[in-house]
Amino acid sequence: MEEQHNRAHTPDDRRMRAELRKKRQRKLLLRRTLIVSAAILIIAALVLLIVMIGQALMGQTPQRTVETEAATPDDATPAYTAALNFSTPQIADDKKTEGAYSTLIDGVYLYNKRAFRTFDPDDGAADSYADALSGLKRKAPELTIYNMIVPTAIEFGVPDRLKESSVTTASQSEFIRSVYSGYSADVVPVNCYNTLCDHLTEYTYFGTDSRWTALGAYYAYGAFMDALGERTLNLDICTEHTIDGFEGSLVYADDGLWENLDTVHFWTFPFNTYAERTDNMGDEPYTTTVYYEGESGGAYAFGVFLWGDGALVVEHNTDLQNGKKIAVVKDSFGNPFAPYLAANYEEVHVIDYNYYSGSIKSYCRNNDIDEVLILMSVSDAGDTDEIVRLQQLF
Repeated sequence: MEEQHNRAHTPDDRRMRAELRKKRQRKLLLRRTLIVSAAILIIAALVLLIVMIGQALMGQTPQRTVETEAATPDDATPAYTAALNFSTPQIADDKKTEGAYSTLIDGVYLYNKRAFRTFDPDDGAADSYADALSGLKRKAPELTIYNMIVPTAIEFGVPDRLKESSVTTASQSEFIRSVYSGYSADVVPVNCYNTLCDHLTEYTYFGTDSRWTALGAYYAYGAFMDALGERTLNLDICTEHTIDGFEGSLVYADDGLWENLDTVHFWTFPFNTYAERTDNMGDEPYTTTVYYEGESGGAYAFGVFLWGDGALVVEHNTDLQNGKKIAVVKDSFGNPFAPYLAANYEEVHVIDYNYYSGSIKSYCRNNDIDEVLILMSVSDAGDTDEIVRLQQLF
């Protein structure tokens, strides 16, 4: 008996008993954990079921959450609210002059010795455009994203009498408002519509081309600076230049337009600038001027601005040392607009989405840029093919 008693208390035996106790404790703990976890899952399922039943009874459906909610009337900033308020153009009308569609170019309306491109946005384009810009903001939350949609001439040049009877063209203010109120992320809308409306009797749009003049672009630049709380460059201290005989892209819409060719105005600045231009992706950049001052009249006179379209143009103001940089992603409406920004930014990086390929987010990170302006005409913003092309940079 003494021998058996001694064997029962050997060190090996004690260790085995301790291990058995630990195993039993682990099994008990695991069993309790499984029971608690199952209870939690059952409770969560019951809560979800109750919520879904309540929503069904109230006629609601579960809502998809987004990272940043769009501004609402309750939380909108004054600047946001102002961007959603649109003026009504007061267009002079003699009640006699009639207009007609061009028989030579589709979608062009002729009135008062001018050619106007009509506006017919694709179905769902406003939502698609708002979603595209919201997507960029979510991918690059460190960037401040501004959006300026530029109205075209028909909005301010053809009276309501004809819009209600003779020509079919959608309301551009309604389309722009739909985009600006449709963001699902913190995109900053910039309303240039109202300032163009205030100056509709001035030479803000060409008569033989679908684009705006440098004066129209200047007023929009002023609206952008107002939205930012920045000073606007005074044209009175700049030097005006003109190029006569501009044959815009719509000049072929009617033979009579050849008798009313446009004049291109542009202003050089009282500060020193230069530009680095890359014509196409893969090309070596070269140094040039912001304006091509050697441009003459004819079909290419619009090329005076930034030397025409190209993948990338970087403007430098060598007299300004504020460290500010901005990227402007644009269609051709951005060409006469972007030069003015050199008055406020040390560097202005002008990216044409039709020629540039690459990531806007990566480009801004590599060049220490934290502000981006997306500037497009309402015609391109309303074209789903253009939206897809733009979105490839996002």
